[in-house]
Amino acid sequence: MKHIRRYQELFEARSSVGQALDSLVLAYLDKQGVTHKHGDLIGHLEGVKVKVIDPELLKYEAPEWATYIGSHHWGKQTDYIPDDEVWIVKGLDADRVRKLLNHEFIEREMMRALEEEHGMDRQTAWEQAHYYVKQLGF
Repeated sequence: MKHIRRYQELFEARSSVGQALDSLVLAYLDKQGVTHKHGDLIGHLEGVKVKVIDPELLKYEAPEWATYIGSHHWGKQTDYIPDDEVWIVKGLDADRVRKLLNHEFIEREMMRALEEEHGMDRQTAWEQAHYYVKQLGF
C-alpha cells in the first residue's frame, strides 16, 4: 500500500497531526449540540472534514448509527458519508474522541488503499483494516 502514511505520526502528540487531533478534540468538547442531520463540522485534518453527528437524527435512514460511534466513506455500510468526511457521535469523553479519530483516520486510509490500489472488496478491506487498527490499540 504505497500511499499509506506512517501511522506513528498520528500517535505522536508533538507532531503536527497530533496537534491537529488535539484541536479537533477541543472543538468536539466545545460543541454543545448537533443542528444538522448529516452532522456539524468541528474541523479538518489533512483535507478531511470531521463532523459530529447525533445518531437520533439518523435513526430511520441510517439505523446502523444506533451502534456506531464513528465512521467514514470507506466504512462498513457507510458509503453515504462523503469521501472527504469522518463522522463521530456526540457525547464521548476526550480520551475516547482522540482514540476514535485515530481509529477512523487510520482505518479510512487503509481501506481506501486496499480498495483503490489492490482492488479488494469493501468487506474484506474493512475486516483487514479494522483488525489492524484494533491491534494498534484503537
